[in-house]
Amino acid sequence: MAVLTLDYRCCDRKRPLYIKHIEVERIAATARQQLVADSIDAVSFEALRQISGLKINGIDFALEVSTDYAVHDEQGNHVFGVCEFDPAMPDAAMVSISPVGESLSELLALSTLAHELGHAVFDAPGWVVQGSKGPGLFDDIEPTMQRAYRTTTPDSDHLSKSLSAKPTTEEHFAELRANEFMGSLLVPRQRIIAAVEELAPQHDITIHRHPSTDPDHPGTALRIKANGDLGVLEMDRFEKALATRFGVNPRFIQVRLNRYGLTTQEAAMR
Repeated sequence: MAVLTLDYRCCDRKRPLYIKHIEVERIAATARQQLVADSIDAVSFEALRQISGLKINGIDFALEVSTDYAVHDEQGNHVFGVCEFDPAMPDAAMVSISPVGESLSELLALSTLAHELGHAVFDAPGWVVQGSKGPGLFDDIEPTMQRAYRTTTPDSDHLSKSLSAKPTTEEHFAELRANEFMGSLLVPRQRIIAAVEELAPQHDITIHRHPSTDPDHPGTALRIKANGDLGVLEMDRFEKALATRFGVNPRFIQVRLNRYGLTTQEAAMR
């Protein structure tokens, strides 16, 4: 069993302040260092499943992970996973992932667990602090009536949204932040760049180097392009090779390649 210890900028209620994607990458990298050896590319489902507690910005709480029962949203619809907090259990957050089956593959289960872990890292500390204060002056004092906090992953498209999108609500931004944590945890920027440089020659993929326009990543940036008449097929094979290395699906790799600037938006949407 593992306990993750992480810190980031937060308000006095332990809710995260506005956190840029580069900061989420750093936090995910710190979490990854506590879970797997540096020589490992693919973070396994079991490695995440073994997390039993979190210490976030000095707030200690248990993490209960369930993978045995189908998960549903508040309307009764089947969903991939949820992260929730019940004030009746004030020192624990709960993550539930639907069992692998017809609608959820092993690879999607891994992505979903990493996404919900992002909610546990960034959202649960605020829930725990709020829950510890008890009901307000005008709240019903019955424990069963206290608010339960919950985030939901309904489908695979939900796992592809990028933090670069303009947030419209706090809830929307929390989802984008959890996705960025998921992506950076399972397929870190520098690790996939190293894999691209290693595997590209085997797949007729050209690497173009150019000055970076990203102030968070100055220096030289990479852009990849498939060669020849079968370029699309070659890129597909290349993405599948990267997906196998990192233990995710090819669509996940497409999103990360685009997120890190290695491909164009058009390539990510094909």
